[in-house]
Amino acid sequence: MDQFEVYPLDPSLQRKYWVFRPSVPNNWKCLTSVPMRMDERIVSIQQPHVRPIVRGKARFKTEFGAKIHLSLVDGYSFLDTISWDAFNEGSCLKAYVENYRQRFGFYPAKVLADKIYCSRENRKWLKDNGIKLAAKPLGRPSAEAVENHVRPGERNPIEGKFGQAKTGSGMNRIKAGLKDTSQSWIAAIILLLKMVKLAGEVLLCLSFSAWATFNYALIAVVEAVYKILESKNQFRLNSGLVLRI
Repeated sequence: MDQFEVYPLDPSLQRKYWVFRPSVPNNWKCLTSVPMRMDERIVSIQQPHVRPIVRGKARFKTEFGAKIHLSLVDGYSFLDTISWDAFNEGSCLKAYVENYRQRFGFYPAKVLADKIYCSRENRKWLKDNGIKLAAKPLGRPSAEAVENHVRPGERNPIEGKFGQAKTGSGMNRIKAGLKDTSQSWIAAIILLLKMVKLAGEVLLCLSFSAWATFNYALIAVVEAVYKILESKNQFRLNSGLVLRI
């Protein structure tokens, strides 16, 4: 390429060349090394930010795309982390709880968490801050500890949010090529989930608002009638009318 006086590639091919050039020796090194492993491996020329994430599922052992972390509060989902590399979400529990405190001004009274979040360090930190952990206790559980177990049905809402985002909003069909565009797309879908949840509560909020308006109107009518009766009674009193039983 240095022998050309004018760079021969157009911008789109030039970008691919910049991605492809360092990936060739790295991929060759991965193929010839034992075991076959390489950090920050490029698997897509079109999307060099995408990394393979080993999930160990029966159907797809390796997945490609962004790994996100959601927090669910009263049915409203919040996007805590979005990363194109694999990360241990259990090590970020403190940050997620602090995010809750920053949003609402206080710590949550209870945290429903999966097994990966329930390390000894996280358990101690939650206990020191007065937060109840609904999860399987360590060791042989007592009768009181069994009551604090997180039942499978209690985590259905957060699992359902991911299903709603994928099937209803197309989170598993994002076709953006750029990293920032994909992240904005994902954040917009999470915002849409909040709006859908809020739309389901609009009718209830409007009913409370309508009842408050009706209550104020009723009070105003009663006060007006009371003033009219009071003025009439005052007039009769001044006229000298006396009633006796």
